[in-house]
Amino acid sequence: MRLKISLLSPADSFEIDLNHSYHLASAIYRAIERADPSLSIELHKPDVPKFFTFSKLFIPKRKFRIEGEKMVSDCEEAYFFFSTLRNEVAASLVEGLLSKPEIRICGVDFIVSEVSVLPEREVKGREKFVTLSPIYASTSVGENGRRRIFDLYPKDSKFYEVILQNLVKKYVLYYKSAPENLDFHMKPLNVKAKRIRLKDTFHRCVEMVFKAEGSPELLDVGYKAGFGSKNSMGFGMVKVV
Repeated sequence: MRLKISLLSPADSFEIDLNHSYHLASAIYRAIERADPSLSIELHKPDVPKFFTFSKLFIPKRKFRIEGEKMVSDCEEAYFFFSTLRNEVAASLVEGLLSKPEIRICGVDFIVSEVSVLPEREVKGREKFVTLSPIYASTSVGENGRRRIFDLYPKDSKFYEVILQNLVKKYVLYYKSAPENLDFHMKPLNVKAKRIRLKDTFHRCVEMVFKAEGSPELLDVGYKAGFGSKNSMGFGMVKVV
């Protein structure tokens, strides 16, 4: 299920941290918890795919400017997108937002003005995607007898291996069976490197336009639950173009 959540600020304009994904994730989790506390507990379990993702915050007609690490809006409106393989997660989010439509993101107060259910595209074996939030992929490497996390870019061949492994993991955990087809190819058409802060840690990631070919099952998982990792923290949401 895909949603568009529209927000209104009581003020005519507002400014918000460019690194707002963690704060937006917190607002999403709080809304789900209000509607279904047991589901919220399940979604907080570590190292388990949550099967949802969401976009960065958008301003209508790009009525904003960047000042340092802030996005300064020239209007009171904003919106973001949410997508999940699990309809019950989307239903709980909607219920939680409508029961208490006031949310705060990076210290900025908003009112949820509208929640729209968007049509989902039928994903086939060859698609062109654009990211609505950056894709994050990483690997663990040994160094001086210790392991450390190494963030990957599309120029690294390991990037594509990690993306595929992540898609397969999500598929197996959600459908309780292995996909019949493991074919997956990803071709970047346009790449923009990003550096996103979650709490006190920066993550190197990429906004992309890319073509993907292969297993429709795996492409559908990426389309609905996100490509790469940390999807439930606002990474890897895409739309078909």
